[in-house]
Amino acid sequence: MRVKNHRLYAMFKYEQNPSFLGNNLELGDIVKNEENEIGVVIQLHGNDEYRTDMFGNCVFGYGVSLATKEDIEKFRPTVFTDRF
Repeated sequence: MRVKNHRLYAMFKYEQNPSFLGNNLELGDIVKNEENEIGVVIQLHGNDEYRTDMFGNCVFGYGVSLATKEDIEKFRPTVFTDRF
């Protein structure tokens, strides 16, 4: 799942990796970490490294996965109501 405007979740205008090489996620994708925190991807670093609005920098596949609709409804339902 993805939010329409990832900038609504960012405090700054982040620089993106211009090559986007090795990225499995896109800006605005909603992800979950091992602690069940739900984050919105707000920056692409390349090589499958990202920054989220809730738990900072992360690497996709290393404790971070795409969040399901059920995950979002359970752990951060405001993502659906606030900014979709």
